[in-house]
Amino acid sequence: MRITLLGGTGNIGEGLALRWAPKHDVVIGSRNAEKAEEAAISCEARLSKEGITCVLNGGENAQAIKHSDVVVIALQYQFAIPTAVAIKDQLQGNVIVVSPVVPMTKDGFLRYVPADKYGSAAIEIQAILSNNDVVSAFHTTPAARLIDLKDTLDLDVLVCGSEKPKQTVMELIKDIDGLTPFDAGPLEASYMVESITPLLINVSARNRMKNSSIRIIGQSIE
Repeated sequence: MRITLLGGTGNIGEGLALRWAPKHDVVIGSRNAEKAEEAAISCEARLSKEGITCVLNGGENAQAIKHSDVVVIALQYQFAIPTAVAIKDQLQGNVIVVSPVVPMTKDGFLRYVPADKYGSAAIEIQAILSNNDVVSAFHTTPAARLIDLKDTLDLDVLVCGSEKPKQTVMELIKDIDGLTPFDAGPLEASYMVESITPLLINVSARNRMKNSSIRIIGQSIE
């Protein structure tokens, strides 16, 4: 599939680019085309050192999303919302949009602060990109661990959205060795998953840890 990572020059975007590029056509998007191209070249070099040969492309956001099957808005909340507005008219209706976006603020500790009108970043992005299916995922996946290609991960990913696009994203998650997707319900459930991110960061800070994540443990029902 052709996957565009808006914000692919940032940590989570870089990590997903490195992990997906061996199996998919990955494009890194940025407001600055030169910066996106440099990030693509850097990822190619990183993968080459691991004996993996693949080609990544980079470009300005509006160009990067052309002909995409999936677009990941890998940006901080304050940049993600205006970016969604900016690409609305250029985004084809069959493109699935993935949101790992979390609205957070620091006030003694990190707080989850979605816009009152929407209740979650994913719902807000869906309201903007009303012609596209939005799926939320990767909120508990540490970017530093994705970037470290020697890390075997062994992490779970909670995914929210409508059934068909959600299944597509879950298959893409399975393409990253060490990640296991779990169906966390409709997009309306995204607020519960998004709020785990500041919780994990707070736990890490208070317990002298880094790159905290989650595992889903339970007994299968036959």
